[in-house]
Amino acid sequence: MAGSFIAISHHGVADAHELLARLYQRTGDLSEPLADIGEGLQLSHRDRWDAQETPEGEPWIPLSDKYRARKPRHADEVLRLNDDLRDTLTYQAEPQTLYFGTPLEYGAAHQFGRPEIKLPERPYLGLSEADQQSVLETLEGYLRGTPP
Repeated sequence: MAGSFIAISHHGVADAHELLARLYQRTGDLSEPLADIGEGLQLSHRDRWDAQETPEGEPWIPLSDKYRARKPRHADEVLRLNDDLRDTLTYQAEPQTLYFGTPLEYGAAHQFGRPEIKLPERPYLGLSEADQQSVLETLEGYLRGTPP
């Protein structure tokens, strides 16, 4: 995945390390639970995109008046023109790793900003508190033998 992405590991979610280790020891392959987590992240990221907010729940920096005036559609919405960036959010689940992001290279410019062209950062990738809770619940469900 060449664009902008996050790698979900035990460092991203408190208490997940032990759950991941126990589940990996039991199965030797975390692909299925990580794919379930990836599906959940797609839904939550789309919801936040529609709400125009960061994973922390903060609103994205609004568009400049100059750009808003020349934008052909979705003039009052941030990171929405053709919805290409939003619609390419995807995940890749492997036996020990989950990647989540976009293959579009300009995704990083929006995530981190580009001060040299006056493009503010508008973080869209990341785990909200609800996402973190969902990750833990998914892993616990797999450990109990009752996946979502």
